[in-house]
Order: sequence, then C-alpha cells, then structure tokens
Amino acid sequence: MRPLLLFLALSPLLAAEPITNSIDMKLVPISPGSFIMGQDGPAADYNVKKHAAKFDDADWDEKPAHRVSITQAFQISVTEVTLGQYRHFEPKHRGQHNDDAVTEVSWIDAVAFCEWLSKKEGQTYRLPTEAEWEFACRAGTTTLFHTGDALPAGFHSWPNDTGVRDRFFPDEKLPPEFQPKATKLSLKVGRTPANAWGLFDMHGNVAEWCADWYGPYEAAEQTNPLGRVDGDFRVIRGGSHSTQTRLLRSANRMSWVPEAVNERIGFRVVLGDWPKGEKLPLPKPALHAQNVSQSTPKIELPPQDVPFFEGPKPFVKVEPNSFGPTFSGHNHSPAIAECPNGDLLAVWYSCVDEAGTELNNLASRLRLGASEWEPASLFWDGADVNNHAPKLWWDGEKTLFHLARGLRENIVRHSIDNGVTWSKPQMIQPWSEIGNQLMRSRDGTIWMTQDVTTTSLTKSTDGGKTWTSELITDKKLTHRNGSAARHAGIHAPIVELNDGRLMSFGRLNSESEQKPFNFKTPASFSSDGGKTWTHEATEFPAISSVQRQVLIRLREGPLLFCSFTDLSANARKPNGMTFKSQNGDFNGAGLFAAISFDDGKTWPHKRLVTPGGKERTVNGIDRNMFPLSDTRAEHNGYLAAIQTRDGRIQLISSRNHYVFNLAWLKALPAAP
Repeated sequence: MRPLLLFLALSPLLAAEPITNSIDMKLVPISPGSFIMGQDGPAADYNVKKHAAKFDDADWDEKPAHRVSITQAFQISVTEVTLGQYRHFEPKHRGQHNDDAVTEVSWIDAVAFCEWLSKKEGQTYRLPTEAEWEFACRAGTTTLFHTGDALPAGFHSWPNDTGVRDRFFPDEKLPPEFQPKATKLSLKVGRTPANAWGLFDMHGNVAEWCADWYGPYEAAEQTNPLGRVDGDFRVIRGGSHSTQTRLLRSANRMSWVPEAVNERIGFRVVLGDWPKGEKLPLPKPALHAQNVSQSTPKIELPPQDVPFFEGPKPFVKVEPNSFGPTFSGHNHSPAIAECPNGDLLAVWYSCVDEAGTELNNLASRLRLGASEWEPASLFWDGADVNNHAPKLWWDGEKTLFHLARGLRENIVRHSIDNGVTWSKPQMIQPWSEIGNQLMRSRDGTIWMTQDVTTTSLTKSTDGGKTWTSELITDKKLTHRNGSAARHAGIHAPIVELNDGRLMSFGRLNSESEQKPFNFKTPASFSSDGGKTWTHEATEFPAISSVQRQVLIRLREGPLLFCSFTDLSANARKPNGMTFKSQNGDFNGAGLFAAISFDDGKTWPHKRLVTPGGKERTVNGIDRNMFPLSDTRAEHNGYLAAIQTRDGRIQLISSRNHYVFNLAWLKALPAAP
C-alpha cells in the first residue's frame, strides 16, 4: 500500500478572487506553504504492455520524496497560456482556436513571452519553479492526482499517436479515466474540473514548461528550491493528452532541451518575484565520467602479422532487477568510440519496453590498460522522453560526438575532454533513428544514414557544426525497399568506395521486402552524395529484427563487414554459411566477419567471430543464452565496430565485446 504523503498548507488564500490582467489572463493567488514533493512507495516496473492501465507506482527520479517550503506568495495563471493570449506577443503563431492552450513554443519562447508581458504590465511574470508548480497542482492533496488516487471518468484523452495507444490498449474500450477512442483532439483550456485552488488542466491537456534545470532530487528539506545551477534539460510538468495516465500524476517529472518545440508542450505563468532560494550544484558525475585521464597516450602497435582474438566479454553490466536509471530489462542498440586518451567508451539504450518513456542512454568505459568494462552508468536522459538509438563517434582529433533520437528532433553533442563533459545539445532534423555509425569521406564530409523514409542521408561539411538532409519529395520513392532516391533497408552502415561512390548495406525485415534481393542483404550505391541510388543483392544472407550489421573501412585499406548467417528467428535451426578451415570447408552459424580488398566485389576471407572450443552457452542480449563453439557464434544483437589506433578491431554486439585484428581474419581456423 502506498504510504501517505504528509502535507501542510499555511493558510492558502482559497477564498481569494482571481485577478485578470490586460490580455484577459486570470491568475489565482497562492499563499506560502509546505508540502512533500515527489513520490515514494513502490517503484514502477515500466512493464506497460503487461499492465498498461497501472498508474500508481513511482518513477525513480521522483525519489526521495522530501519536504519543501514555499515562503513567498505568488499568483499563477488559472489555465495554460492560450493561443489568443500568446498572439498578443506573437500574432502569427499557428494554431486553431484562441481558447486552445498554446503549443509549439520552446522554453526560450515561453521565457520571452514572460519578459514581454512583464514589460507590458510593469510587473514580474515568469515561469513557475518546479516546486511552485507541484505545490499549486496538489492544492493541499497528498494523493496521486489532485482529484484523488485516480482521475475521474472521461478526464483524459488519447486522440493522437493511436498506434502507440492501440499497442498498449488493443481493446476498443480504454480505461475509465479516458474518453472514447473516437474522441477528436481538442486543446481547449478549462474543460476538466479545476483543483481546490481553482487551477485547470494541471493533469493533461498539454504539458507545461517550468523554470528549473532538471536534475535528481536531494533528500534534505528545501526552502524555495530553484532546481540545479545548470543542465541539459528544462523541467516539464503535468503530462499531456495521448499518453499514459501515470505521466499525469502530481509528482511526475518530464524534461527536454529548452530549444525544442512540440505540439504537446505549452506553459502557464506566475506573477511574482523570483523566490529567495538557492540553486543546487551539479550532481556528482556518473561513473564513466569520473577520474578520466586527459593525457594523450603513445600508442605502441602490437605485431600486425600475428593473429589476435579476444572475447566475448560483457560490456553491459547492469544489476539484476534494476528499474532506473539503469534498467536490467532491455539493453540494446550500442555504439562505441575510442577516446583521445585511449579509453573505449560505449553507449546504448536501456529500458523495459523499447517504446517506453523510461528509455535512456547508459555508458560504460574500458579504461586504457584495463581488462574489464566498468558497471553501466547514466549517460543521457531527457525524463519521460524515449532517447532512442544513440550513436558515438570520434573525429580522430579531439572531439567525440554523441547523437540520439529525441522527442520530435534528433540531438548531437560534443565532448573535448574524453567524454567527461559535453556541449549543450544541438537539435537537428529529420526526427529519425540514425541508421548506423557515422562515416567521414575523404573530402571531410561526415555522413550518416537515416531510417526514416523521407530522406536517405544526413551530412555535415563543417566538422559537425551544422547538418543538412535532402528530403525525398516524391512519395512514390519514400520507402525502404530500395528506391531511386533512397538506400535500401534500415540500420544501414555506409562507406566511401575508392572511386568516390557511397555504398551502404541494409536490413529488410519482411519476406516480401527480402524477396526482390533473393533473401540476401541489399547493397546500395550513390555517385551523387545520396541524391540517387542503385541497388543489388550481395552474397550475404538477409537479416531481420534484433540484428544490425557493421560495414567500415580498415586503416589497412580493405572493407570489413560483420553480420549474421541467419535471421534471429532461425537461431535454433540455423542454415549457417560455409567457412574455410585449415582442413577444408565447414558449416558455421552466427556472427561472422568478412573482408574485401576490391570495394565489395568479392569477399575472400570470412570467419565466424568465436574463440572456438567445445560448445558452451554464453549470455547475449537481455540474458538470452547462445551456444558458442568452433561452429557457433552469437546469433543476434546490434553490432557496432571501430578500429583503434593499435590496429585492432573493437566489435560489440548488444552485450558483448570482441577484439581481433586483420591477421586473425585472414588466418584459417583449425578444423572444427
């Protein structure tokens, strides 16, 4: 049973009449008071597919619940700022109805509106602090919502993102707090009952920017808290339409980059001076960012003609039964980079459900000279934002790049201190899962494929400062099957060929997509920077879900391709591929590597990525075991690979790390 949260309000002005300003905005006075901020009690397990209607458990970032005192009275707008009110400031702001909550305003826009209104009114208007927002939302209650431990029937709605809705709620009838599925979207303010202090839409309609930088809570009692001194994300509160009920709780926290605009985020304002509080310092750095060497090592090359192989070793190390900020349920889609100091840094996403709002990015570091990866630690997390498919890339000089898909935009960050600190996130479009690793061509252009069908490539010609994508406007060509305007497949690695063309290999999921390529991995070629493409089948088997390939150029010149012999679904009865050994051919199955010395025309060396030996079982993605032997290797996972300055290839799957060199790839294994 959820423990009762204590609440003490010091004579709130419940009987006071709202005031109305010059743009017809009503505000209600709020007196000082004290309350318990956050939510303790049972932790969320985030298994939304199992119990999508559940909403009474707490997120990890809502803990510890702690006493907060608000010592300064303020006035807060009765509703979210409406489109009509905002148009006094920005007449051309798009929207439908003047009494709708304004959306598609960034935190920066909201602050600018407050500054404009302050000048117009001659008084201080601002965004509420996160503490003021929750204090006002609760309005004296200690329950999950200001309406009690549930929302009233028909209070909430889910008219958009119906695919996600129907994934969680496949039946025609939604839980009782929702309006019917046929309900049309409306952002009109004040349609649901106000709380005890006269405030509307504190749960749902649109989410609301708050003033604070987002950061973890402290256990100590606080007075007039103002959030952290800095951060990547500004706090967002209240939840919106078309999302899970649990994200509307009084304690629920969301956050995202302040430059972002979104059709579900608006704001309300406070009239009153800034509270006389203090901002908390930045939290202690995560493990991967602690005590990181800033020295540039002298890399000694080991003998390049002596075969070397090591692995598999786990780089994903998460404690069992972890439910935030590290998650033991699902760890996937990794990226790896060598740091200037010689460390290896790996990032990946961690969650329970890969469509869930809990999904974040974790990291682990293998320090130069160490033999074991460190335990996972939090790397990047916009709260309640699915920060999908992270990528990591080193430019070979001093800068690391981190990229991820965000709320409605992709982000890119830079680090020049070996991943200890990072720049503020830069937003780039399109909003899409980045297909695979970044690649730099000989002219200095940085390339990445996109999984979205409306573009093929995103590039930077100025070292990662700015990024552009060429949109595909002909809808007949916006598909993943290999069109004249797009590479074939998803999760496509890309290389530059010696003649200047770009080549990518792709993943096609369904049989109908794979059939035109004879159930082989498709190769795509562009001679004009991704504007037009041609396609052909390779000799390698097609792959599908839970699998991603690697295609990179090695420093010695050849192309390296890593993939799987069979679809993940066929792992128990694989067809395998033919490999060579010292005593002839044999059939092997699972993860393999191949080398081409003629830009992909032929692949004379292919080898299973396994240390060999008698068959035993090894942990793969999400504790799924796989057989490892002379003839069996890991059967699925998302692959990523780099070649480090010592000439060795660092290959990771969704869990394991392998190290080998070109000499090992070219050598024939002993007969199985």
